[in-house]
Amino acid sequence: MNARSIALIVTFAAIAIALNTVRIPTIYWPGFSYHFNEIPIVVAFLLFGPKIGVLVGVLHLAGQLALFPIGPAGIVAYPMGLVALLVMLFGVYLASRFISRRAASEKPLNEKKRTIYLTAFAAASRGGIMPFLAYGVMYRVLLPLVLGISIPEAYIAALVPSFVLYNVTVPLYTVPIAYVVATKVGRYLKIEPRLFRQV
Repeated sequence: MNARSIALIVTFAAIAIALNTVRIPTIYWPGFSYHFNEIPIVVAFLLFGPKIGVLVGVLHLAGQLALFPIGPAGIVAYPMGLVALLVMLFGVYLASRFISRRAASEKPLNEKKRTIYLTAFAAASRGGIMPFLAYGVMYRVLLPLVLGISIPEAYIAALVPSFVLYNVTVPLYTVPIAYVVATKVGRYLKIEPRLFRQV
């Protein structure tokens, strides 16, 4: 890994860590909030590819644990946040492959359609996978293990609609904002976002 890659990872991770302080509490899932710290990670993922994007996410997790400790629950919540981010990035990656293949064989998609595909794939990926992980792993295994308490099954079951709603809505603002920022920064720096280079 060269010095430029390291500088990019540190820069985008620092922006993501700084954005941890901006939160909008959800009214339907106690203790959770909408935040903007995933946007710079998705921007790095789009601009510089999966390797740098994932490393920015991992460094961001380390920064969260070090600078924003929230007690024992943070040991579970922050890593699960990284898992949710990686699941969303997987959807973004699949959409970018679809967009690149289409551009190679047909007329390329315009900016609006690219944004729609990226957002839809990310929302489907995160909204389809994370509720199962939240239900089966976070609330039934990890939180009882870390906190040493048994969480009632009825309470967990009542939160399932919240799991789905949260994980579908986060990509609806994260991905479009990240895509707009990535395209503007890419034009300014005169680089094509790595994920859209033709396959």
